[in-house]
Amino acid sequence: MWFDPGDHFLRQEKETHRMPSEIFSGYTLTKVKNQIKKGVAAAVVYRDQDTSGLAIKITKTGASWYYSTRDTNLQIAPFSHFGLDDLPMLRELVVKIRKEAKKGNPIDTLVKSFAAGYSVQDAGHLHDVATGTGVVWEVARDLYLEWCGRNRNTDTARGYRSALGATPGLQDDFAPINGKPLAAILTRDLAQIRDNIVTRCTERAIEQQQVRGAAKKDVVAGIRQADFTVSVLKAAFKYFVNKKNFNLDRNPAADLSKCLERPSEIAGKEKFRALSQIEIGALWEALESCPNETVRGVLKLQLLTGQRRTTPTIALQSAFQFDSGHYECVWGLEDKSHHWRKLPLPPVAAGIVKHALRMATNNPDSAHLFPKQRAKKKGDDMAGHINVRTVSDGIEEMRKPGGVFELMPFNVSTHDLRKAFVSIVGPKMSQFILRGRQMDAEEVTMITHKNEGRESVAQLVYDKNSYLDVKLDILTWWQEHVLEGHRLYLASRDMKKAA
Repeated sequence: MWFDPGDHFLRQEKETHRMPSEIFSGYTLTKVKNQIKKGVAAAVVYRDQDTSGLAIKITKTGASWYYSTRDTNLQIAPFSHFGLDDLPMLRELVVKIRKEAKKGNPIDTLVKSFAAGYSVQDAGHLHDVATGTGVVWEVARDLYLEWCGRNRNTDTARGYRSALGATPGLQDDFAPINGKPLAAILTRDLAQIRDNIVTRCTERAIEQQQVRGAAKKDVVAGIRQADFTVSVLKAAFKYFVNKKNFNLDRNPAADLSKCLERPSEIAGKEKFRALSQIEIGALWEALESCPNETVRGVLKLQLLTGQRRTTPTIALQSAFQFDSGHYECVWGLEDKSHHWRKLPLPPVAAGIVKHALRMATNNPDSAHLFPKQRAKKKGDDMAGHINVRTVSDGIEEMRKPGGVFELMPFNVSTHDLRKAFVSIVGPKMSQFILRGRQMDAEEVTMITHKNEGRESVAQLVYDKNSYLDVKLDILTWWQEHVLEGHRLYLASRDMKKAA
């Protein structure tokens, strides 16, 4: 016998008993429950007069909430899943479904997420991700880090990667927002990340305490790391809110505070101090025997000038001027705004630069003071600079068994070279005179941060300059401090041998 699907559809329509629409209330739900108990011979549909599209359908097998229009019949959830108190939420969902359907967007994710227990708002965020108008945390984070790579200092961008959990071993701290739509992230989620960092670091500090057999103390660690993550989260969400493509209209990091706890003694002072003079001397001695001559030059120049690791690493040969009148060598450092900071180098640092320039002739393809040492893959050009990671490895070798920093209470890194300069030179700034006045401790930034103008580095510095004079005095004092530390280290080592 021939089967006409059109006849079947009409027959199904006739078998469905449509009740007059009414404003859904407790009375409506009671009627539905009674009909479920009695059973129905044909499907019965109740429609909400308050919100067009919200319906309850009763069949022989049970009842369900539906989104029902002339064109669509979509089950939302079994009737028993929602009660009278949930009616406002169901109506809100149907309004959202109707709006998205009108745009032509698929609504499956919206309905399924709501049925799975998400609020209408959070189901909407998941729907936005599914339809391409929203992003999850990991996607937003990686886009922000790409932006940082183009617009921030290299070391800053690298620090942001770990602070946002984009490096191996830190993802668990970010469990509250992993895979979560950006717009669904709450302040309490970010606060939990902050607290997770403190918990992880504290547990590790307790384990270290137990290994050392130290007396039990209340330990709180990880405050600095957690506070840094808070600062980076604030910067990231400020970026998201101000970029239209993230579709974010509120900033959950705005009210996020730094840690309320204070670090305990065991986790604090010794761990975060600067290198002492004799430890700086030990570093210098280790650099003297560093097998990688280029790494040795980078780290010595960084130490003697108080700069970030990347500053000497990426320095161009053209940034150095020689025989500039009163100064043996002047280093011009340019920032992203094309401002310049000029440093007249003391004799030892100037000698390192001269030696590096002679060595650089072995790689004529590179314009850098410390050229690339090997191609990453076959066919790569050699026009770049030495790998930043290779430079860091030079310090990490000193932390290994037998290295000068093996027994240090904290992991010495390239950052500690700059930190030592600022921590030691800052309090000594009052002994330097600039234009007839004593200098303040804060003015150490004239070496490490502050730029003086937009002049091209190609403009030779033939005339004596009061700023350059005092910079040379400061860097010369620091050079002698480093070399004296080296002498002290060698003397202490000789005394141990004699004993």
